[in-house]
Amino acid sequence: MTSGLAGVLLLLAFAAGTMLDRRVERPPLTLGGYRVLAADFHTHSTTWSDGGLTPFGIVIEAGRQGLDAVAITGHNQVSDAKAGRWFSTLVGGPTVLVGQEIISPRRGSIPDHDLIAVGIESVVDWRTSIAQQIAEVHRQGGAAIAAHPARQYWPAYDTAALNTLDGTEVCQPMAFIHDGHDTLDAFSERTAATPIGSSDFHGLGRVGLCRTYVFATDNSAAAIVDALKGHRTVVYGVDGKVYGDRALVRLAESVPRLRAEAMMWLNRGGWLDWLSRIAGILGMLVLVAGAGSSASDEVRAAVHRS
Repeated sequence: MTSGLAGVLLLLAFAAGTMLDRRVERPPLTLGGYRVLAADFHTHSTTWSDGGLTPFGIVIEAGRQGLDAVAITGHNQVSDAKAGRWFSTLVGGPTVLVGQEIISPRRGSIPDHDLIAVGIESVVDWRTSIAQQIAEVHRQGGAAIAAHPARQYWPAYDTAALNTLDGTEVCQPMAFIHDGHDTLDAFSERTAATPIGSSDFHGLGRVGLCRTYVFATDNSAAAIVDALKGHRTVVYGVDGKVYGDRALVRLAESVPRLRAEAMMWLNRGGWLDWLSRIAGILGMLVLVAGAGSSASDEVRAAVHRS
């Protein structure tokens, strides 16, 4: 009975999700001599991180959500990203940048800071200072992005870190809650780093919920990293505010579909979307509860037999 109910709920989740998330086709767009790419630079998969999709699933979902590029950023590891890059190359998917969310040592229950590295090949030592981490990211040819810079992380960003940071998240899920939007804006004003929109995808929500429009010379990982370092990004925030270099913003605003596209993902969250999420969560809870109950029954039966 329990497994049947779980199956029905999960089937409802899959059906609703499939109806909602049809693949979005994005024809190539060139503005000002640059290829404009939609990218998500902060996602997590299941293998060595705590995401809801495999690295292969991240690649497929990124394509379904109209992304040209995605960084897979495991917690202090790069194995998931390399697996995703291999798979995406095999199937002709979006550009995958090897990334890492550098989770620093904790002070009590709160990390000193979190930093996103994209375009790297080897794990960056999380035990060093943030300035040293940024230097190592740059040594590997990558770009360093401040991840969800909540106020408790600010003390870690000394002058050296603020001056060498390549990007900072201005549109991220924390922007939807309490004063998160103002916090991200306030941190952005402390640095000249380029604005970044990221989903911080773990399972709920969607890949590309917040996205970055990158003005790159082509769609290679190297060109995307070069664009980040050159501050060639535009981001549409939760309130419709647009971030980025003024000249690039003017170019982006000359193509109305970019704003409409970005806001479509930010505003999507109707009853079908929520039905998919809630049914999926309930289905998994019922399934787990049923498994736990079955295990308890087996234990009781074993005790009775003895």
